[in-house]
Amino acid sequence: MPSSFTQSSIGRSSENSVFSSVSSFAFEAPSADRIQALRLQLATALQTSLDIDQILTLLHRHLKAYLPISGIHYVNGDAMIDTYIGRSAKHRCQYQLNMQKQAFGDISFVRSKRFSEQEMAFIESIMDLVIFPLRNALKYREAMATAMIDPLTGLNNRGAMAITLEREMERARRNEDQDLSIILIDVDHFKSINDRYGHLAGDDILRQVARVIHTSVRRCDVCFRYGGEEFLICLTNSTLELARSVAERVRLAIPDQVKLADRERPVTASFGVAHYEGEADWPALVNRADQALFSAKDQGRNCVVTSLVTEQDALSL
Repeated sequence: MPSSFTQSSIGRSSENSVFSSVSSFAFEAPSADRIQALRLQLATALQTSLDIDQILTLLHRHLKAYLPISGIHYVNGDAMIDTYIGRSAKHRCQYQLNMQKQAFGDISFVRSKRFSEQEMAFIESIMDLVIFPLRNALKYREAMATAMIDPLTGLNNRGAMAITLEREMERARRNEDQDLSIILIDVDHFKSINDRYGHLAGDDILRQVARVIHTSVRRCDVCFRYGGEEFLICLTNSTLELARSVAERVRLAIPDQVKLADRERPVTASFGVAHYEGEADWPALVNRADQALFSAKDQGRNCVVTSLVTEQDALSL
């Protein structure tokens, strides 16, 4: 088998081991014929999609027929991906995906019981089939991202935002443990900046604000120019409280880091924060953040307002 991965050494002293020990139940390794059949099924199925979530879902579905697992966790820091398929659990078997000195992230198989050496060997026997579909999906994702960049700020554009929010909302629907929050940002008094200093100065302000937003969030968060002087942050695996703290960090950083010559008052922004509560589509979620943003402006601007969903509101979503 091609050496397409290395196993992480977590909780055990061996350099090339995973942190699992012998499970409490016997695992009967599939016959060579069954493993060959699984490899053929996987090789066919995993090449049918360029969507990372779909690839992991297919892997999860096929592997569960041979080995009891609760979920799959995939993390790629360079591509800002951190996704769960299935349910989280206490024990995991983790691999670093590497090929030709290039890293393609970490993949973990999780469940409530520990993995035995035989089970880890079984997983290892099909891991070489995973890296090529993931590599292709990552390249496709990178190409799509290049076409969805706002030329002024360098952030993702509104088209990318729609695709990302739909994907993350679908992921949150499938996985009960996965939170999702968004932050909607509006630069205060931006029209007066344009009127007084000109549109070139206004463009420079937008670039500076975009840079502050991008450097103030986690690597797994995704930033967008929503339109005009409005920006949006999609925060995966984020509670409402965490999203609010991120919004406060950005709010404080903007007047400190965004500079406009000869301006008497600092540049500020207003923020609306919303947590996914089962909305049918992304415009409904953004609308709640927009209502919170409107409230922030009504309260005098340069503040953060969160959208709180009542029991009655939840019934209507």
